[in-house]
Amino acid sequence: MKRTPPRRMTPLRGGDPPQRRTPLARSTSLRPGPWTRSGTRGRAMAASDAQRAKVVGRWCVVCRQTKGITPAHLTPRSLGGCDDPDCVVPLCWMHHRAYDTGRLELLAHLEPRWRVELAHAVLHLGLIGALRRLTRGRAV
Repeated sequence: MKRTPPRRMTPLRGGDPPQRRTPLARSTSLRPGPWTRSGTRGRAMAASDAQRAKVVGRWCVVCRQTKGITPAHLTPRSLGGCDDPDCVVPLCWMHHRAYDTGRLELLAHLEPRWRVELAHAVLHLGLIGALRRLTRGRAV
């Protein structure tokens, strides 16, 4: 069904025709990151400098690998995570991706060494929310 344009309630002002505006310049800093749905290159939710400094020289919590270590947010920023260093643990990129997509249970790997980070996740999500997030929704 073809729509007809709405009838004008106020008359157009006479005089010069409206000026054509130039398009706004697009900023390259606002591109979505590599793990977004659009798939464009850039940075997703980059970790803070303090969080990156925390994982330098550490090994993956799961596989003890020392190469390709990234700071993984236990509580994602979309669920209230923050820039505090206690909000992240070191994971290799493979386990980081598996955790972010819900294919990895981290609770068994974090206890007892990473209790400060677990407590910080509980502050953001609550006890039950953190348990669900870290165990892929399964009760322990």
